Amino acid sequence: MADNKEPAELLCARLQTARLPRWEELPDLDLYMDQVLALIKKYLSPYPGFDETGLTASMVNNYVKAGILPPPVKKRYSRRHLSGLLMICLIKSSLSIADIRRLMGILPDAEESVLYNRFCELAELSAREAFDALQKDQKENSVPVIILRGALRAHAEQAVAQSFCSELPEGSDEGKSLRK
Repeated sequence: MADNKEPAELLCARLQTARLPRWEELPDLDLYMDQVLALIKKYLSPYPGFDETGLTASMVNNYVKAGILPPPVKKRYSRRHLSGLLMICLIKSSLSIADIRRLMGILPDAEESVLYNRFCELAELSAREAFDALQKDQKENSVPVIILRGALRAHAEQAVAQSFCSELPEGSDEGKSLRK
């Protein structure tokens, strides 16, 4: 997977083509932990910043303990777990686990396949927007300015997301998760 020294051209190509599997494309059979970890790695490999250490069995267990994901059934994980893990993995660098739990706690009203597919659309739109901004910056600015603008944009977007998360209710169910 890419490290922080990935050439800008490769990053641009990955941002432009990044795509998550839709609900219907996720396996419709229960998987063991090692299969889940391999699939998540495969699905998220096009996304910058995700590598083989991006998700471990311990992390999955912690998400279950934190009430973000439901417990596995007989040590097997469903498409519900996969969709939740994909969502968590892409937002955990911007939001705390507490914020993710709050966010997931307000989402159960939506049909999970619709919610997950909407998340995929937003992830892809965000990647394309980052690509577009990078393309514009490369035409108009030097490398140090590109770095500063990208870092400051990321900081501002993260601050907005965290601010909205802080206004979400904690929820009365300690074990409430996106997937009941």
